[in-house]
Amino acid sequence: MPNQTRRLFLTATTAAAAAATLPGCASRMQSSATPRADVIILGAGLAGLNAGLILEAAGMKVTVLEASNRIGGRVYTLDDVPGTPETGGTQIGMAYKRVVDTAKKLGLTLIPNGRSPLLSEDSITYYIKGQRMTRTEWAASSLNPFQDAQRNMPPDRLLGRLIGPSPLASVNAWRDEASAIYDTSSLAHLRAKGLSPEVLRLLQINNSYGDSLADTSLLNLYHAQSNITEIMKTPGPILGIAGGNQRLPEAMAGKLSSPVTLNKRVVSVSRDERGVEIICADGSKYQARFAICTLPLPAMRGVTFTPALSDRVATAVQQVPYARITQLHLAVSKQFWKDDGRAPFLWSDGLLKRVFPSDPLASGNPQTLTVWVNGPETANWDKLSLQEAEALALKEMQRIFPASEGALGLAKRVSWHGNTLAGGAWVNWSPGQISQFARAVAAPIGRLHFAGEHCAPGVRGLEGAMASGEVAAQNIIAELKV
Repeated sequence: MPNQTRRLFLTATTAAAAAATLPGCASRMQSSATPRADVIILGAGLAGLNAGLILEAAGMKVTVLEASNRIGGRVYTLDDVPGTPETGGTQIGMAYKRVVDTAKKLGLTLIPNGRSPLLSEDSITYYIKGQRMTRTEWAASSLNPFQDAQRNMPPDRLLGRLIGPSPLASVNAWRDEASAIYDTSSLAHLRAKGLSPEVLRLLQINNSYGDSLADTSLLNLYHAQSNITEIMKTPGPILGIAGGNQRLPEAMAGKLSSPVTLNKRVVSVSRDERGVEIICADGSKYQARFAICTLPLPAMRGVTFTPALSDRVATAVQQVPYARITQLHLAVSKQFWKDDGRAPFLWSDGLLKRVFPSDPLASGNPQTLTVWVNGPETANWDKLSLQEAEALALKEMQRIFPASEGALGLAKRVSWHGNTLAGGAWVNWSPGQISQFARAVAAPIGRLHFAGEHCAPGVRGLEGAMASGEVAAQNIIAELKV
């Protein structure tokens, strides 16, 4: 056992022995619950699993409860869809040090994702106001309201350029008090630049950081820019895990001493100076000295906290929005683009919004296409039955790519905001919310700690989730040292 791990182990076991001798340690809650753990972790996503592995390495007994019937949270490989596309946790960058190192230690194979020939800049199809255009045609079109070099780029890629370079000192500075001056409306910032209403309309159609530009914090966009800058400091390809990215959380769970307990939706979290008690929807109870809640903020709305959360955190739980994303995964039975003459790579202001071929091996022969719809437009798809959604998607594809008739079928619809255990794909801070809530929702409350993508201190995405779990685990270990 390495010296550092040995020290953590001795600290944990010494603290456990001391706690067992405290008056009232065998509290009245304990009699009807399962045996006490050192730490109960709510959620078997990357944040919770990473925290669990770190705590176990420190000699602590850990119990992980997962509300769904699957390990991984928002890392989700569609194993039942041709080509096993990713619908959450889609990419692993070389800068994701925790993710990459953990995958290697667990013996997983990391595969560079190639750039599909169907995703080249010149192959993108624009479908604006009912007109299909190539990149060259869009650049010259009277429908294009952008200026100069901006005219031949997808509008969603222009959003970062038009807001200007990030003024943040680092990727970690987004929660700093000095950064609060940028926690304002992106729409107001862009209007002040004199952009036309049509430019603003196109910019917000596929905005990933808010339902509208008015709902999007400028500070959140700057943080996204700083995130890209930080990732680019580590050169290398985008990676995927052989067999699907969900294999990572599954392998992490397999390394825990006790299996993750699935189908345990938490409805109550009680805490006092001695520990915590967790009650699940099925009536089961669990107790520990500490708990780490990795649930997304919308999922916490179904949990009763006793004592109640602070007013600030409770308000964040109720009000902070998450990205609304609906995906339609279309199985390909025929390479229709060879007859149509245009790759199935789309940017649109119509019903489909964006279409990507799922082709990580760059074969040019994707087994599925992913329709990706953001924000309010998701309601148009979510209200439909699967049969209605398939019929509408195929009809619209045939309108844009006539040769696709008979070549596609709906294999899966995924709506992250429709999943009550997620509430959305990722946190989308509205103006004013980062400065008001971002630090508060990540701060421990007594023996209750928090982690998850919304608690990430710097780099976002999968790496941010892992980092947040690490912070929570280290905070608990530090408490045991006192």
